[in-house]
Amino acid sequence: MTNDAVSNQRRLPDPEICRTRYRGKVLDISNCLMEDPSGCKYAATFGSSIICLHPDRRSFEKAGLP
Repeated sequence: MTNDAVSNQRRLPDPEICRTRYRGKVLDISNCLMEDPSGCKYAATFGSSIICLHPDRRSFEKAGLP
């Protein structure tokens, strides 16, 4: 028997490495702030930016950025 609440939780990325910045409700996207996002399976090119597609990206966003 498993606890569904625990088994359905996703592991968040290392906060020392991974940060995002929410860009607003209009597009509902978050920019990736990693130095080298090339190895991240959640990083995607969007125009000239790199965005984060992690389902919990708002949980580890960088606070206080414009």
